[in-house]
Amino acid sequence: MTEGKEAKEVLTPEQAQELVKYDLSTKMVPFLDRHLIIYMFNFLQEMEIYKTEDINRALLKLLAETNMIDLAVEMYATLGEEAPESLNQRREEVLQQLQDSREKVLSLLEILEDEDKVQKIATFKSMSELCTAFELEVDVIEGLVHYAKLQFDCGNYTLSGELLKHYRSMMAQDSERPMTTRQFSCIWGSLASFILNREFEAPSPGVEMAADVIFKIDEFLDNTKMAKKEVLLQKTWLLHWALFAIFNADKPDAKLLDFFLNEKSLSVISLSCPHLFRYVGACLILQKRLKHLVKDTVWIVHHEAACYSDPVTRFLLALYVDVDFDEAQQELQKCAQVCKVDFFLNRHWAEFEENARLLIFETYCRIHQCINIRMIASKLNMEAEEAEVWIVKLIQNAKLDARIDSEKSRVVMSKAPASVYQQVIEKTKNLSFRSTMLLSNLEKREKELKEAKA
Repeated sequence: MTEGKEAKEVLTPEQAQELVKYDLSTKMVPFLDRHLIIYMFNFLQEMEIYKTEDINRALLKLLAETNMIDLAVEMYATLGEEAPESLNQRREEVLQQLQDSREKVLSLLEILEDEDKVQKIATFKSMSELCTAFELEVDVIEGLVHYAKLQFDCGNYTLSGELLKHYRSMMAQDSERPMTTRQFSCIWGSLASFILNREFEAPSPGVEMAADVIFKIDEFLDNTKMAKKEVLLQKTWLLHWALFAIFNADKPDAKLLDFFLNEKSLSVISLSCPHLFRYVGACLILQKRLKHLVKDTVWIVHHEAACYSDPVTRFLLALYVDVDFDEAQQELQKCAQVCKVDFFLNRHWAEFEENARLLIFETYCRIHQCINIRMIASKLNMEAEEAEVWIVKLIQNAKLDARIDSEKSRVVMSKAPASVYQQVIEKTKNLSFRSTMLLSNLEKREKELKEAKA
């Protein structure tokens, strides 16, 4: 083994089978573009939970539906087979298509390479005005979409994304006209390009990124006249694609998290893709700013438990519904397997485990004022010494009002004074009852005085 490199874990057939049951790829594939599926299958290939040949065959089948001929040839070589001659013929056809399509839009491409002319495009009030100014035919502008699609199918996602961005900018000149199916498809194409280019965070304000496109698609679907069944399907696709921007970004967009966890999205998940509750739960665990949503969202997860359940959702239910710390700790251990085999959660396990332990600790602290360190260590799946160091750091970083009693090996939580809001609620919660009783007593006293005078 080369020094400095870790030996790759070799899974036994039993271990692989255990991990397979947590793989959601078969449920997600129907809602993803084939290029995104290739992205996901490459990950599964690295995990080695399926037979390598089976994954390679599946990848080859996907590549056959794209223009990535060279990758398909390489895949045949990986399988120890000779690529069919038809692939070489197809390569020539694709190259010819690219050349013909480029020649058709060459005049427009030259305009788009001139920054001054690109800025001028935004000043036109209509498509006809744009075409007149640059002496272009409408067919040339529409041809840009075909050229972008060819580039996308060849795996040139950056160029495809740029071309589609320019096309959508030109189409925006006719903003009063309803969006066509072609324009809507271009927005999806832009989103796919952003995802495959990993363009999740804007380098500067005003630069469109994946989250912005997701919001545009969602807004269109909220106001479209499509059949409800079609809208549900499109929103299901959108929620699946949003996972790439949420879990592959270094810092997910706050508005995107709100979109994924809002009432409409949770309704769509309940109706057509309950497996996404795994990622609803993961968001609640990974994103500390979402604490205010935990109670209501976990209630929905609990309500849908009959439709979908896995260690991530069961961890939350054990902690917040059953308040069963032993069960929560057991489910957290299983979450390690879930994250290992999950395309979106794989790189987040360390943070997932840390935040999940924090949730266990916080919940335990709300119930107990004195906490035995060995006891809480068992709930956190840690050694007592490790747990004590972890709690000390937590008290320091989170500025918890607590102290470590080393002699008795326990954590002593200081009882925090009730907030002003809580005090007001506490003092006024029986106000209505007391007011009613006071009024009743006054009326009774007044009646007694009248009777005395009589």
